[in-house]
Amino acid sequence: MNIDHCHLCDSKDLNTVIDLGYHPLADTFLTQTDLSEPETRYPLRVALCDGCGALQSEYVVSAADRYQKHAYSYDSSNSPVAVRHFEELAVKMREIASLSSGDIAVDIGSNVGTLLQNLKEVDIRTVGIEPSALGKIGNERGIETIVDFFGKDAVDEILKRHGEAKTVVMTNVFNHIEDVNGFFDALDSLLRKDGTLFIEVPYVPELVEKTAFDTIYLEHVSYFAVTPFLAYAKKRGWFFYHLETNAYMGGSILVALGRDPSRENVPLVEEYLKKEQDLGLRSLETYEAFMERTRNLKSELNATLSSLKKDGKRVAGLGAATKGNTLLNYCGIDADTLECVLESSPFKIGKYTPGSHIPILDEREMDPGISHLLILPWNLGDYLKEKLGHLPVEFIIPHV
Repeated sequence: MNIDHCHLCDSKDLNTVIDLGYHPLADTFLTQTDLSEPETRYPLRVALCDGCGALQSEYVVSAADRYQKHAYSYDSSNSPVAVRHFEELAVKMREIASLSSGDIAVDIGSNVGTLLQNLKEVDIRTVGIEPSALGKIGNERGIETIVDFFGKDAVDEILKRHGEAKTVVMTNVFNHIEDVNGFFDALDSLLRKDGTLFIEVPYVPELVEKTAFDTIYLEHVSYFAVTPFLAYAKKRGWFFYHLETNAYMGGSILVALGRDPSRENVPLVEEYLKKEQDLGLRSLETYEAFMERTRNLKSELNATLSSLKKDGKRVAGLGAATKGNTLLNYCGIDADTLECVLESSPFKIGKYTPGSHIPILDEREMDPGISHLLILPWNLGDYLKEKLGHLPVEFIIPHV
């Protein structure tokens, strides 16, 4: 559905600042049967709110279509980078939220329970909420998981079984939420008054500075910056305790917040506000320059791949990443250019990339005739080059 108002301040003064054309859902990998069915594409555009400066998708696909209609393919436990990141995040959560044995931690969008496993091992009582079929895997692995969307029903079930939570965490999930007011209404019931909410999410300054257009896809409803969210949070009686950026997902921000004004870290908040102001995140010119760089990247990448093909080289993709599907579809790269996409996840091997319809093969069975690998999850470029550095191939990373 088309969105005509800001998800944070309700302003209707929205300006289209990023337009990547029409795309299928980026995290819906296709079976052989799916290839014979019509594939729906939606406008992938981002609007800037003139009222508060928030960035959000202009068109939102229903949550059921995004996470339940098709098999959701991302398994966090399959990525050594994600496993290590969540180990470190669990330690930070315990320190910032002062978690102790018996406290309750809830992970919204818990996937297969990778993060919660680290808390459970130190006697934190854990509950995951995961709407996709991956929640069942979490239960099978011993992480109590409610297979549902976060809302009143899930909260009521947790309160009945365990009581209020000492902490709630959501990693790369807040940007998927359509109804922010409804989310905080439910959160107010779930989280203890002295509790801490952790939001980790891709960060707009990182997106802009790195020209990371491929971190934009239909599964994302909004794009996080401190300035607009701070204004919204304060109206709801929430205060920022801690902020930090990290390299996860190509550039994320971790925010810890709660309802105790005495814990607000004003100097740190002001530091982030100034950075966002200096970057001109509320300026239309900032996004015009972003789109120009994006178009240039598309032209340069296509020229590189075309030149390799003319020279008789064989090119495959590496890593069937969601962001890679935005790149492939925006650049018009399909199976005529890439012979396949090599992947390690059993949830994706044997399927096809959405839109571009490139077969996804087991990376262990790479054709020795492949000469070049296009790394689609460019944020993992160094890791993947080290992992597969023994192969006689050249690597192409579409971002610098």
